[in-house]
Amino acid sequence: MAQDRKSSWRAYTAWDYEKELEDLDKASREGWQLVRGGCFHNKFVKNPAVRYRYQLDFGRIEDMGRYIETFREQGWEYVNSTFNGWHYFRKAWDPSLPDSAYEIYTERSGLPEMEKRWARIAGIVGMVLLGFAGFWLWTTIRRFQLPNLIMTLMPAVEAGFLLRGWYIMRNPNSPRKRGGESRLFALLLAVILLGSAAAVTLTCLRPHFTTSQQAASAEYPAEDNDWLDFTVKYPDNYFLDLKMQAEEPMTFSIVNEAGEVVFTKTETDFEARDLRLRLPAGKYRYRLSLSGTGAFLVECELE
Repeated sequence: MAQDRKSSWRAYTAWDYEKELEDLDKASREGWQLVRGGCFHNKFVKNPAVRYRYQLDFGRIEDMGRYIETFREQGWEYVNSTFNGWHYFRKAWDPSLPDSAYEIYTERSGLPEMEKRWARIAGIVGMVLLGFAGFWLWTTIRRFQLPNLIMTLMPAVEAGFLLRGWYIMRNPNSPRKRGGESRLFALLLAVILLGSAAAVTLTCLRPHFTTSQQAASAEYPAEDNDWLDFTVKYPDNYFLDLKMQAEEPMTFSIVNEAGEVVFTKTETDFEARDLRLRLPAGKYRYRLSLSGTGAFLVECELE
């Protein structure tokens, strides 16, 4: 029984719905007849005794019964509709009929309006995504980090894809590779999925914390006083906000697990933001060295 049914997982763009029709017609020639169409998932049943030609229409229909009857009068059998307004129809194939007999582009069809609507939506969303890409580009230039770079590339790729679709729908005769839209759409979905997962994962793996130490007076001068351990999971740029106030010179350092100093600052009064540290993966610790017993304050944030 399972061999009589199959599913097809494939994504089609709004501006390349003709490719889906080609694939449905091809499946019918091979004996697989559509029983349910969907945005990403089509279901077929094996029936080599018949052959159909398929068509799609688009629109929000108030009187579905009358809508289906209108196409039935033209010889079209209704298959199903999707949640977002696509309607699947089919007609028994007759080799004696011309291709024009399998067109449903009448004044009742919503496809021309669909193309205008989707072109408008694609243009607006594409420009918004370009704005997001510009914001993240500025952020990446200011603070170059892997999560920021990914957040720049993702909306840029998405915007390019949508603006390409806008151009195609505004210029139906523009050259494009037939069948390539589905692969581009699948690639876009992979970029969104993998990019989002990578950005979230890399952000969660980053050391991001605020800590401080202060005292009205130190009991004794201290050198190499280890303060706080932290771990860097992957090499990248990390940024330190640091504030130091002391009655006598104080040294704040970051050392790696080998004891090598990767950052140090000796001051009595110092405050700075976004000090860039290029840190390889590994374990690190904060270290304080006090030259006297006076009051001191250290506040730092690493991200």
